[in-house]
Parts: sequence; C-alpha cells; structure tokens
Amino acid sequence: MKKLVIVLGLGILISCGGNEKKESKKAEPAAEKVEEVIEEVEEVLEEKEVVEIKVAALGETMAEIAFEPKALFVPANSRVKLTFENKSSAEGMFHNFVLVELGSGAEIATAGMKAGKEKDFVPNDERVFANTTMSKMGETLTIEFDAPAKGSYHYICTYPGHTNMIGRFNVE
Repeated sequence: MKKLVIVLGLGILISCGGNEKKESKKAEPAAEKVEEVIEEVEEVLEEKEVVEIKVAALGETMAEIAFEPKALFVPANSRVKLTFENKSSAEGMFHNFVLVELGSGAEIATAGMKAGKEKDFVPNDERVFANTTMSKMGETLTIEFDAPAKGSYHYICTYPGHTNMIGRFNVE
C-alpha cells in the first residue's frame, strides 16, 4: 500500500511538469497539488503497523489470579490494540492492565493504592506507558497505544493485593 501511494504521488509530480511554458498563475495550483501529495505520502510513511493482542485476567481466588498469557511480543514502532478480558467471576475480582518500566511494578502498585479507586489505582508516573481502567468481573476492555522503545517491560494489575499478577511485555 505504501509503495502504491508513493508511485501515485510520483506520477502526479511527473504529470505536473512538462516542456510547455506556463504562466505563474497556472503553476501555483499545480505546486499546491504537489505539496498535498507530498504531505499524503509522508502521512502514509508515518503510519504504524497495528498489532492486536489479547490478555485475560484469570482466577477466582487471590491464590489463583494471574494474567494469560504471561508474555507478549510486539514489533518495535508499532501501534498496539490490546483487548483485556477479566475472566474472573468471583465477587470483588477487579483487574486492570498497566504497562510499566521493567522492575518498577511494586513501586507503581504502591503508588496506585495512594492514587485510589477514582484513578483506577494507577498513579501519574512516567514509568506507566499504558493502562486500562479497572474492569469488573466478566468485562472486556480495549485500548490502543504506541509500543514503547525496544526492550522488556512488565504488565501488572494495580488493584490492591494483586501483586502476583505480572507479565512480560517484549518489544522487538
């Protein structure tokens, strides 16, 4: 698709030229068209690949709660469309998905408790790259975000007491 847009853009650029002398008034609209085509080509080149991934929160007791899968892999420079499903049915099993800097999960979760329920237990912290709102039992949420730089990250649930809910998010 990108190649097609580039080829079409170049075709328009070439067709705007010619050996005939043109008045400057006629050249101005052609120049505007060329600029529009260049802007469209640049927008297409800047588009990111959209990667769709799914994560589920499982478990009916505090001992069972976990993310599935425990590891995710996305390409660098991609747009992530994450579908998060809370598959727990036990009362009070609220969960969220919070993508954080590797190794910062415990601090983020502690700060999340201070942020409180009204902020979905997610602190305002530069080490948080993306997050869902708090999901109820059986609820499915979808978010989109740009993948962070190449490397490994953690995803956690910041609901109080859910510190064993952790997964690895890998950007390759």
